[in-house]
Amino acid sequence: MAIKGQIYDVSQSRVFYGPGGPYALFAGKDASRALAKMSFEENDLTGDVSGLGPFELDALQDWEYKFTSKYVKVGTIQKKDEEGKESTEPSTNTGEEASATTVGETSRSVEEKTIETIEKKDVADDDAAKEE
Repeated sequence: MAIKGQIYDVSQSRVFYGPGGPYALFAGKDASRALAKMSFEENDLTGDVSGLGPFELDALQDWEYKFTSKYVKVGTIQKKDEEGKESTEPSTNTGEEASATTVGETSRSVEEKTIETIEKKDVADDDAAKEE
C-alpha cells in the first residue's frame, strides 16, 4: 500500500489489508486521496491529492505519520513520462500510469509486490509455526 508515493509493507496487518479485510481495497494502490477524504470510493483510490483542502491534507499527514511509525517503507512509486520511461523524480501520482520500484528490483505494479509480500509472510509464518 502506498501513501504519497511511498510504498509500505502492510503484510503484518493482513487481517486489515489482506483479502476480505476491511481495508483490502487500499492494498496494492496509492490510497492517498482516499485516506485524506476518509473515503472507500473506487475513484478516490489514487495518489492524486490535487484540490484537497487543508483539513484533508492534515488528515493525510496524520495517516502518513502512522504508516511511517508502524510499517516498513519498501519502495517509491515513480511516474512514467510521455515516452513511458520512468522519471527519477518521485511521483505525486496524479492518476497517470506509475510503477513501483525498490532497490535492486525491476519495476512491477504495487499490487504485484503486495501480493508477493503477503505470500512470503504466509510462508514464513507457516515455517515458524512448524518449528514451534
